[in-house]
Amino acid sequence: MSDVPVSVVSAAEAIQPVAESSGSIWGYVAGGVALLVLAGFFGYKKINKPAFIISQVRKRNLKEMKKQGVESSEFSIDLDKLLDSVLNYANANNKTGNDVVKIISPLNDSNRIKNPSDMYKAMIHIANEMNDVSLAREFKNKSKMVKASSPLMAGLLKRAGI
Repeated sequence: MSDVPVSVVSAAEAIQPVAESSGSIWGYVAGGVALLVLAGFFGYKKINKPAFIISQVRKRNLKEMKKQGVESSEFSIDLDKLLDSVLNYANANNKTGNDVVKIISPLNDSNRIKNPSDMYKAMIHIANEMNDVSLAREFKNKSKMVKASSPLMAGLLKRAGI
């Protein structure tokens, strides 16, 4: 007689046909992969919208401004004006999120921005690219008056890696 109880032998006989009849799992694997691809596609479409990119830039900058304790400074208002203008321009010209990133890339250029005045010059450049002459003129006037020792500008320059 064997050491295996009779109930285990009978259970194994009942389980074996069920496992053999379940078929291949490759259909489930292919379905899972298809769901992941669809989720990735729709996620990319959501992320690649100008409004999403602008909101992420605003969140990051607001976080840095809160660290510095200057959420309602004049520069934050100017940056919001620029981002609103970029969003309006992108929506009017059917731009994607990648296009918006290219438009605002001068704000992250560490070779171009060495001091707060250069930050305003980058904002002027962006406004001129979008043909927003009045905003560029406003930033040009403010770039002449900006203080180089502003703690907010130092924090933003630090975040940009400058």
